[in-house]
Amino acid sequence: MINGLMGHSRNGGIMSFKKLGIVVLAGLILVIGHVISSPAASSKYAAKVNGIRIKTMVLDAAVRNFIENQKAAGVELKEGDEERLRKDILQELISAEILYQASKKAKLGDFKKIIEEHYKNFKQGFGTEKEFKALLKDKGISEKDLKEDVEKGIYIKAFVESQIYSGISVAEQEKRDEYEKRKDQLNIPDGVKASHILIRVEPDASDEVKKGAMEKIEELRRQAISGGDFAELARDNSEDGSATRGGDLGYFKRGMMVKPFEDTAFALEKGQISKVVETQFGYHIIKLTDKQSARTLTFEEVEGDVENFLLNTRRIEALNKFVEERRSKAKIEILID
Repeated sequence: MINGLMGHSRNGGIMSFKKLGIVVLAGLILVIGHVISSPAASSKYAAKVNGIRIKTMVLDAAVRNFIENQKAAGVELKEGDEERLRKDILQELISAEILYQASKKAKLGDFKKIIEEHYKNFKQGFGTEKEFKALLKDKGISEKDLKEDVEKGIYIKAFVESQIYSGISVAEQEKRDEYEKRKDQLNIPDGVKASHILIRVEPDASDEVKKGAMEKIEELRRQAISGGDFAELARDNSEDGSATRGGDLGYFKRGMMVKPFEDTAFALEKGQISKVVETQFGYHIIKLTDKQSARTLTFEEVEGDVENFLLNTRRIEALNKFVEERRSKAKIEILID
């Protein structure tokens, strides 16, 4: 029910440092089955990096995977975007291959046991052996290529962490300076915490049905204001998903709930129970359990996020610098249009 009550959020200007954070290997397509290169003979290749070839099927799989993930997130590619995307992803595959080659030259040690354990755990996430092999067949990936991919991911991660990220740190004053710079983005508006009981009524319900629902919600309100346990009344009577939580809707700010519900909730005092509120979902009674005044998050509250943001920013800068330097010295051949 809370998803139904929630309207369009107007959380515009507020930005957390968590949202500003960068993924450890941002920009690199290190997804299983997508970074596979081989010196062996094959019919089609997309590129060569110092003589090591990247298969066209790998590029195709990476592009397809990216598009599927975008669609799942509700983002549709515009006409002409796929060709640009294909070129961009090929460049990322080349960067990943450069990092892998650097990791092999660095002689980081033997990761055989780690690779085997990682591969074993990965397989177990796809059910039975039969189901796993069916998935590989559907994706057009061999177990040999998949194992190579696991190896590449582990070597690249170890290399980046030990050779590129080591020594990168953030001083206390740098964190405080960043906090002050972004302080105006860390404002929390007024918020309330409330519970409710809902008796559902369809918008086109008959007068008789509406009357029965109103009598029921009014009786529940009488019991609640007479000292009845609101959470227990909600669990036993509310026709809403929050009933199992005793009607608890948690904290919400303005713009997150439908207007009649929101206006009533924000007008209540802590501990107060509302009169009956009608929305498109039916009849509600609301109990306000807490109020939060608008404020700015303190440095102590976001210190960890600030540190991670700065660390990740510097790590990505160092990673990009390393890759660009190696790319300038590498022999890279693009084998497709």
